[in-house]
Amino acid sequence: MLVVGSVTGEDTPGVLVTPEQTPPVIIPIPEPIGGEKGYFSIESNPPGADVIFDGKFLGETPVVTEVSTTAKPSHSVSISKYGYNTWTRTYTRNPAPGETITIVADLQPVVQTGTIQVSSSPAGAIARLDGGETLVTPGTFRYVPPGNHAIEISMAGYLPFSTSVSVSAGGVSSVSASLTPLQTTGLLRVTSSPSGADVYVDDIYRGYTPMTVGSLSAGRHSVRLKLAGYQDYTQNVDVPAGNEAYLSASLSPVYQPTTGDILVSSVPDGAAIYLDGNYRGMTVPGDTVDITGISPGTHTITLLKSGYQDYTASVTVAAGSTSTVTGMLKPGSQPSSTGGIIIQSTPSGAEVYIDNVYKGFSPLFADDIPTGFHVVTFKMKGYTDVQQTVQVNPGESPHVTVNLQPVPTTAPTKSPVSLPLVACAFALAGVLAILRKK
Repeated sequence: MLVVGSVTGEDTPGVLVTPEQTPPVIIPIPEPIGGEKGYFSIESNPPGADVIFDGKFLGETPVVTEVSTTAKPSHSVSISKYGYNTWTRTYTRNPAPGETITIVADLQPVVQTGTIQVSSSPAGAIARLDGGETLVTPGTFRYVPPGNHAIEISMAGYLPFSTSVSVSAGGVSSVSASLTPLQTTGLLRVTSSPSGADVYVDDIYRGYTPMTVGSLSAGRHSVRLKLAGYQDYTQNVDVPAGNEAYLSASLSPVYQPTTGDILVSSVPDGAAIYLDGNYRGMTVPGDTVDITGISPGTHTITLLKSGYQDYTASVTVAAGSTSTVTGMLKPGSQPSSTGGIIIQSTPSGAEVYIDNVYKGFSPLFADDIPTGFHVVTFKMKGYTDVQQTVQVNPGESPHVTVNLQPVPTTAPTKSPVSLPLVACAFALAGVLAILRKK
């Protein structure tokens, strides 16, 4: 007979719950293999929280684990999720053979969340919150932790839009974007001394120097370079229509610094970076993200990536120093039915389609991609379309990197003179010669 117990998070040991009004359901139980076994079924509200059971990571809720009915009757459970207080309990009993004890943790937010309402003209664009969660405009991002967050809005045939928005506990923030059609565009070639500086154009991360940024509307753009140990470099650049602008920056070291820097990376990359709860970008392949101008003291770096456990580290920053955080992300619950794709192109700024569905501009981190084979298409005005097929495995994020080639231009060729035209010319010359003789 299988009797399901229910423990709802009290500090006292779990209590077996048996219905008084209805008889227990009789379910035949097969003979246990390898001894008498019982089970703990662990859930949470909201789901998707990390579970540590007796010091062992089990995955994300909901999970089920088996225990020996004759083991020491003391079990510790810790359930954690970013943005919520960690839920911890100790249970001093074992399930009976074949019994399942259900544990339900009601997680309490660390702070009250807010919402962000997003709209665009035209509607139907893709809005991305902190490089991860997406929606189609108009729409609302809910349960957003207080702090600064990045909103990127993109639509096929239009220039991308990016802004930073502050969210307060219980508040509603709004973002409205008027998208500019991709009509006349140009390129921007950016170099720096020293190289390796993070490049932001109009507040959108584009890569690191040296690099070429494409799909920029003709006109003025704001460029910012960030490199640990050096002053941030900001300059406006005019991009010509159908041509390439150049920016060569000589970065100045920070003298008598009052702040410090943090270099952040993760394995795998493509994780959202939060500094003291504020979004500061995404970890990128082959490079670190330079977070500059940080006040001295102890700070918290949190890395979030779909399908992986949250990573949190405390880092001490001193004036004039550079600290490094490398997050080794551990897989979450397994098996996973989705993965991701990390997409880059040279030049950057290409429109990206996955299975003919528009996803945004490169560089791009696409999460929640079903496992299997997918076709990634790159499109940029003045360049030949490129397609690549990539296989996505559960919990993995393969890289797709392409070098776009300009559309070949052929010089106009002279048409050969036709034989009838040559014959007519000779005949006319003969007639003129006869007339002159007369």
